[in-house]
Amino acid sequence: MTTKGSSTSGVKLYVMDTSVSPHVAIPVDQLKGATMVGGGQRKKIDISNFDSAAYDELQGGRAAPPELTGELVLDLTNTNHQALKKLFEAQAAGTAANSACYAGFADASSPPTVVAGVLTPPETASPKKWARSGIQGNGYCSNITPKAADNDVWRGDFKWQYSGKATWTVKGQAISLSY
Repeated sequence: MTTKGSSTSGVKLYVMDTSVSPHVAIPVDQLKGATMVGGGQRKKIDISNFDSAAYDELQGGRAAPPELTGELVLDLTNTNHQALKKLFEAQAAGTAANSACYAGFADASSPPTVVAGVLTPPETASPKKWARSGIQGNGYCSNITPKAADNDVWRGDFKWQYSGKATWTVKGQAISLSY
């Protein structure tokens, strides 16, 4: 029996830039080591009382949304990095709301599109199915921290925090799963 798998090396994050018209999807270039792309963890709520027999009783609570973390190889001449920095600063200042985002997995390289102001994962024409697996949702850039090492290129820790539910699309399927 074989297990189907997909490499994480081609994961790419796209963020919708609403500061331009028409809106565009900005690819977050040179993102290395994307981790924690997936469902958030549900909190445990202790519902034990003195009637609980010998064990604590737990109930599932609200789920924390996922967070994508990685490292950017910073290129200040890259227009996408400049747009991402501008978006990060606007969100930190409270002048920009959460942005739609899509983390496309390594099973394809098709970017999402912006259709009528909505970020849409890549689809096939007919029959309509997802052309790439990934996670779509709304969120904000919670951290870009530049760092330097001896004789190395500038890098920066990067965090994208989803806010609320996220939708998981699977390549070749017509349905999606929200969590």
